[in-house]
Amino acid sequence: MDKRYKPMTPIEQMKKRLEVLEAINNNPDWEFYQIASYIRKELHLTLTEMSKITKIAAQTLQKMEQPNSNPTLESINKLLNAFGLKFIVRSK
Repeated sequence: MDKRYKPMTPIEQMKKRLEVLEAINNNPDWEFYQIASYIRKELHLTLTEMSKITKIAAQTLQKMEQPNSNPTLESINKLLNAFGLKFIVRSK
């Protein structure tokens, strides 16, 4: 947990994760880099902690949070699946 924040209890962590998932589901227009950054920041995770959870290198995660990022489909799925999300392509 990012040391700038007070540690959350397990119940608070679960509540926060559900809030994060709901926010993402309610904003289908968000770009992937916004989702990656939002998950990490809202759950108060450092890049190292997020790396351990997702099995993605911290440097790759950092790049994924940039607007001009171009992550692989494999990396996108690793990040999303770690938090119970799925990548879906829809036509408008």
